[in-house]
Amino acid sequence: MAKGSGTGNNSGFTLIETVAALSIAAVLAVFISGFIHPQMKLYYDLDRISQAKAMCGEAYRGMEEKMRYGYVFFCDYRDTGVISYYVRNRQEIPDLEEGGSYYEELPPVEDWPSISAEELDVTKMDGMELELDFSGTENTRARVSIKVKRDGDVIYEQKAVIGSMYGYTMDGEGRT
Repeated sequence: MAKGSGTGNNSGFTLIETVAALSIAAVLAVFISGFIHPQMKLYYDLDRISQAKAMCGEAYRGMEEKMRYGYVFFCDYRDTGVISYYVRNRQEIPDLEEGGSYYEELPPVEDWPSISAEELDVTKMDGMELELDFSGTENTRARVSIKVKRDGDVIYEQKAVIGSMYGYTMDGEGRT
């Protein structure tokens, strides 16, 4: 420390000590902010992916609960975000002898229950939206691509297949 006025009451820092302390603090601040910022971004991205996975899981559970008794599935190629499915009335099916077959006349597709992303009532998290794509659906299997988007960017995508619990094949399906 510099010599004072002779009173013996010297307090404070010299200019060099102050500049050195500020320089060390600035270097530490740059290092810490350079380390913490990427960590915060990584945490935010992983949290967003976790929320998107939860939304996909909730959507799949909702679809599976509604469609598990589906007998026939139909997806209009003009609107692949909606699937219609027919639920068979088991009381009206006659008993069949072995080797017999039963053909049921199905009602029009417009009368079948349907599912879309809006009807699933999935909890929206952090401004993300759910999108379903049922393209590739067959009569006995509903194929769905569940996407969670935010600002048009896909955060997470999950593909699933929901089959009919009845375990049947329709003409032309399942044959090699």
